[in-house]
Amino acid sequence: MNRTSRLSFLSLFALTLTAFTVAGVQSTFEEHRQEKDAVIRATALATGVEESVRVNLQRHRSSAIEQLAQSLSAQTNTPTSLCVINGKIREFSGQSSTSLCGEKEKTLAHLGKINWTNSDGTRKYLYHNHPFTVAIPPVHPGRSTLRTHVIQAQTEYLVIAQDVSYLHGHWLETFLRTLLLTFGGGLFVLLLVATQVRNWIKDYVHLIRRSFREKLLRQEQETRTALTPAEIAQQPLRNTLKKRSLVIFANREPYIHQRKNDRIEVLRPASGLVTALEPILRQSGGMWVGHGSGSADREVANAQGEVAVPPGNPRYTLKRIWLSKEEEEGYYYGFSNEGLWPLCHLAHNRPTFRLSDWQSYCQVNERFGNEAPASILDDHSLILVQDYHFALLPRVLRNRSIEMNRMGNKGPKIAIFWHIPWPNPETFGICPWSRELLHGMLGSDVIGFHTQYHCNNFLETCDRYLEARIDWEKFSVTMDNHETLIRAFPIGIDTSPVGVLAEPEREKLRKRYGITAEFVAVGVDRLDYTKGLVERVEGVERFLEKNPEFIGRFSLVQVGSPSRSSIPAYQLLGENLNAAVGRVNERFGIPEQGYKPVILVAEHHEWDEIQYFYQLGDICMVTSLHDGMNLVAKEYIWCQRTDRGSLILSKFTGAASELKEAFIVNPYSTEEMADAISAALRMPAVERTRRMKAMREKVAGNNAFHWASDLIRTLDKDVTRPQGNAEIFQFPNSSGLLSAGPTGVNSDKTVGSSK
Repeated sequence: MNRTSRLSFLSLFALTLTAFTVAGVQSTFEEHRQEKDAVIRATALATGVEESVRVNLQRHRSSAIEQLAQSLSAQTNTPTSLCVINGKIREFSGQSSTSLCGEKEKTLAHLGKINWTNSDGTRKYLYHNHPFTVAIPPVHPGRSTLRTHVIQAQTEYLVIAQDVSYLHGHWLETFLRTLLLTFGGGLFVLLLVATQVRNWIKDYVHLIRRSFREKLLRQEQETRTALTPAEIAQQPLRNTLKKRSLVIFANREPYIHQRKNDRIEVLRPASGLVTALEPILRQSGGMWVGHGSGSADREVANAQGEVAVPPGNPRYTLKRIWLSKEEEEGYYYGFSNEGLWPLCHLAHNRPTFRLSDWQSYCQVNERFGNEAPASILDDHSLILVQDYHFALLPRVLRNRSIEMNRMGNKGPKIAIFWHIPWPNPETFGICPWSRELLHGMLGSDVIGFHTQYHCNNFLETCDRYLEARIDWEKFSVTMDNHETLIRAFPIGIDTSPVGVLAEPEREKLRKRYGITAEFVAVGVDRLDYTKGLVERVEGVERFLEKNPEFIGRFSLVQVGSPSRSSIPAYQLLGENLNAAVGRVNERFGIPEQGYKPVILVAEHHEWDEIQYFYQLGDICMVTSLHDGMNLVAKEYIWCQRTDRGSLILSKFTGAASELKEAFIVNPYSTEEMADAISAALRMPAVERTRRMKAMREKVAGNNAFHWASDLIRTLDKDVTRPQGNAEIFQFPNSSGLLSAGPTGVNSDKTVGSSK
């Protein structure tokens, strides 16, 4: 018997014992009260019939007294006998032949006993003794002729005997009634108290469990298994990098030196790319080549633009390339983000291609390739080029390597990873310099994408526009005797421990941003037209239309980091988003309660704040119209507890192919998004935990370090080089990158755009 059963048994036993005790005391008390009432009635009865009995005794009318006894029995509904006791006993009873008055009663009457009871074993009788005086005249008054009549006065005892056996039945009835009421009432009170105590205990246990769970979560996060830099040293990759020199080319640098208040501060940008690759460089050594964008970057670098990092514990070299404002405008904001970005994202925003932007793009790619130290171009180097900003860079590096290694060295192994989607051949063909971009990328040994679908699109694009051999079994492209492997490497996130949002901090965060709703959905994105932000707000609007009971109880908190605000398309997005948010808040907001269905937080946040937003959200909405992977989905899963949270994920993201336990939606369908929000809020806790746990295991099993390791191992182990010397590749229709332009385009004009 467990503790709860024992406690219940003891409670019922105590209640039963109490009920029997109360019932016994109450019924006995009631019996005594009724006996007392019977005595009072008998006294009143005796007083009432005294005169009648006296008169009938004086007249020697026994029959009249007998009738009186019968009348009393009928009136009181109780068998009643009248006994007149003096020297002898005279009993009058019309209902029973049993004698109720005997010598015992005679003796008690003469002794002056007033009230007593008697029982014959089956019946109980109540006796009341009422002395009175009776004047008895002479029996023959006519014989006294000369003398005065003498009236004899004598004391008689009128004893009224009543059958009070009914009181025992009343006792039993009172006992059972009191027992039932006491036990029933006590049981009700006991259940009420038990329920209340149970609720108190439940709340208290809930608080204890939550505190304990948060403590365990902290411990779990502190000991969570992930491929950390310390563990990388124990991997086979460590042995590979001992023999190799790792070089990374990226637009973003891992450390930015900024001047602030006459001091130089070191900033680390929030970047999945930096998170994935920088720890490997810290372990193996090597070089990171990036755009020097910090206000104090030149001050801390040497004449070659190099600085040892990390500060305070240098492990590798950061090589900075200096760009002019015009170069940055043309290469980054122009060709990369007004041209390639909308070209590769099917978000229905028309790409803009200008010859001047293309020339800047070529110049910057060539500068990165030519200004990198010659030492990185030997046989021992592994070069990782990152993203669409450097599509031409692999070919620049390959040509420079061939020029430097005429003596037979094979040169470095080069990989480029394309972090955004790759469109179908028809779409990519919109770019006037599509062939040049393909030739540039095929200067690498490995080209990586997030998904196999993007790999397929790339092979189809090469098959459409290039004279090259496409191997669909090996997934490679061979051109001019150089083979390039095309592989999918789904990128992950840094799975290091994250801070836990305790309840006080949660309330502070709610208060700071005016979040009054019971349920919160979060979105964390750059303010970019590919992220489906307006569509997301419209989905929330439709949800509230279909589920009005959630008005006042549900809010979307959209964290939007301003991005590329100088580009007109991004400015238009900001206007449309603000209009949509204003419309929804006007329709469904409750100003007197401070309730807003959509809260837009358009500002930059550090990672520590972002992870708290993730933990605040009962739902995370990732509704990109098109995306390479989208790490927000994985970050939310990693930061949120497994017993909380649901993910609504666009089917047009690379993450959708991995995180199938999410609510997969078409972001162009407001109905799908509205229904997904409703389903996520109403999902049973067990199912929510199952889904989150499964997705969390996937995120942990394929984190950023696994991605980098797979990419480097493929580059080192799977790439083979043909025998013989390679030839320098000449771009089509051009004698060099700077003069490269689409056929028939010789002036600085916009191509493929009305701008």
